[in-house]
Amino acid sequence: MQHTNPYDVIICGGGLAGLSLARQLRLKFDDISILVLERVERPLPDSAFKVGESTLEQGAFYFSGILGLEDYLENEHLEKLGLRYFFGDSQGAFARRPEFGVRTWLPAKSYQMDRGKLETHLRDCVIQAGVHLQEGVFVTEIDINETGGLHTVNYRDAQKVAHQAQGKWVIDAMGRRRFLQSKFDLKKESENPCNAAWFRVIGELSVDSFVPESEKAWHDKVIQDRWYSTNHLMGAGYWVWLIPLSPGNTSIGIVALDEMHRFDQYNTYEKALNWLQEHEPVLAAHLEGYPLLDFKVLRNYSYSSHQVFSADRWCCIGEAGVFADPYYSIGSNVLAYGNGITAKMIELDRAGQLTEQYIDYMNLFFLSLNDSLTETVHWSYPFHNNGVIMSLKTIWDYFMGWSITDPRFYHDVYLEPALNRELSGVLYPIFSAHYRLLTLFRDWSRLSSRLTFDFIDYIEDLPTLTHLFLLNLPPKNADFDVIVDHLYEGVERMEEFAQVIFFLAVEDVMPERLALFGDKRWVNIEAIGLDSNRWQEDGLLEPHTAPRDLSRLEGEIRKLFTFEPQKSPTAV
Repeated sequence: MQHTNPYDVIICGGGLAGLSLARQLRLKFDDISILVLERVERPLPDSAFKVGESTLEQGAFYFSGILGLEDYLENEHLEKLGLRYFFGDSQGAFARRPEFGVRTWLPAKSYQMDRGKLETHLRDCVIQAGVHLQEGVFVTEIDINETGGLHTVNYRDAQKVAHQAQGKWVIDAMGRRRFLQSKFDLKKESENPCNAAWFRVIGELSVDSFVPESEKAWHDKVIQDRWYSTNHLMGAGYWVWLIPLSPGNTSIGIVALDEMHRFDQYNTYEKALNWLQEHEPVLAAHLEGYPLLDFKVLRNYSYSSHQVFSADRWCCIGEAGVFADPYYSIGSNVLAYGNGITAKMIELDRAGQLTEQYIDYMNLFFLSLNDSLTETVHWSYPFHNNGVIMSLKTIWDYFMGWSITDPRFYHDVYLEPALNRELSGVLYPIFSAHYRLLTLFRDWSRLSSRLTFDFIDYIEDLPTLTHLFLLNLPPKNADFDVIVDHLYEGVERMEEFAQVIFFLAVEDVMPERLALFGDKRWVNIEAIGLDSNRWQEDGLLEPHTAPRDLSRLEGEIRKLFTFEPQKSPTAV
C-alpha cells in the first residue's frame, strides 16, 4: 500500500494497544491508510521488555479471534493455567497454605505472553498489512483541529530531524506519557493509591519447587506444573505475582496498597528482596540462583480519565487513557474494549453515522467499566490475607465476568447503546448487589471466621459457574434473544449466589440471627449486609423476586469449606 500524507488514522505509539488497533483496522478496512509512530526501535528484548504478560479469556479472544493471532499464540507463547491464589501463613510451610486454582487447563484458552516477542510480531504484521510504521521517532506535539479539519502531528526522527503528518483521526497510544490526557487536563487519579515493583529472572521459578517432592498429596492436586498459572501470594494489603515467560523465564512482582505498605520499602531490587524476606520468605529463599534480567517500579499505577473518546476524532487507548488494577489480569480486556470502541467509531465516521450521543455513551460505558474494575479490586486489599472471604469474592467476580461482562464483548453488545440500555434494567440488581457485597466482605473480614478450606478448583468444584462459563463463550451468536436468555440465567444464578454468601456470613458470625429468616431463606440482595441494625430500614426482608431453591448452589459452596466449632456469638 502506498503511504500518503494525510492519513486516515495516525496512531501515536506502537506498543501493544497501538499495534493491535492498527491490525484491527486493517483487517476491517482494506482501503484505510494508517501511520504508526513509535519511539522504540527493533530489536525488542525477550522476557524483559514490558510488564503486562498475562491475559484472561476475553483478552485472549481479542488477540486470537479478532486479531487472527491464534496460531501464532499457540506456537510462540505459553498457555495459561488460570489464576491461582495462595493464602494463609506466609511464614510457615508453603504446602499448608490454602490454594484457590484449577487442577488442569481451562475449557477456554488464555495465554502468558512475552511482550517483546508479541510486539515484534505485531510490527511485522502491520507492515505486511500496509501500515506505515516509523520507528525511532518522538512525538513532540499533536494539534487537534476542532472544526472538522485534519489534525497535525509533529515528531522528530532518530537523527532529530523534524517531521509533520496530518490525519483525519489521531489516536494517542503513547502509554503513561498520556499526551492528550495532559494536553486537555483529563487525568483522573486513583483515590486508593497502590504501587508495584517487579523484576524478571532467568529460569523457571515454579511454586511447585517451594514444596518438597515428598509431599506427594500436595503435588498431585494439580496435574500440570503450577508455573503455568498466574500465581498470587496473598497477604494483608498486598499480593505478589509469579508469571511464566517463554522460553523459560519468570516475572515476579510486588503489588501493595500504599497505606499498608509504603512504596519506599520495596522500590529498589535490594529493598524488594528484603521486603520479600519479611512477607514472603519462602519465595525469597528460592530466588537464590536465578539471575536478574531487570527491575522496574510504578507508583500509583492505576488511574482513570474524564474522557477518552472525542467527537473531534481523537481517542486515547491502552495506558494512554486508563489503567485498571492488574490483579485479575484484566489489562488486555480493557485494551480490547477501548480498541473495539475506537474501531467502531471510525467505522461509523466513514459511513457518516457517528454522533456525539454515541461518543458520550461510549465514554460513560468505558470509563465506568474501568473504574468499577479498579474499585472492585482496591476494596479488597486490606483482607487479601483472608482466604475464605477472598475465595468467595473471587467466585462472585468470576460469575460477574463470565456471565455478564464477557458475553457483551464476545457478541459486540457493548458497541450498541440501545441493546445495552435494554439490558441495564435486567443487570441493575446485580450491580447494586455487587457493591453491597463489597461492604459485606470487608465487614466479614473484620470478624472471627469459622470457615476454612484447603483447595478450591473453581472449575471442577463449581459446576454452576462452569456451566455459565461454557454457555457464554464464543463463537458469536447473532440472535440477541438467545444472548438475553443467557444473561437472564446468569442474573438468576448470581442472585442465588448472593443469597448463599449472605447466609454463610450470618451463620459464621451471628448464627443466632438466622431464626429471623424462617425456613424459606430469601432476601433482597440489594440490601444485604452484616449491620443487622439496618436490615429492616434497608428492606432486607422485602425481596424483589420470588424465592427459588438454593440447595444446589448452596451445596456446591458448602462443600468447599469446613465449619470450625463455634466459639462465641459475635453481634454487629
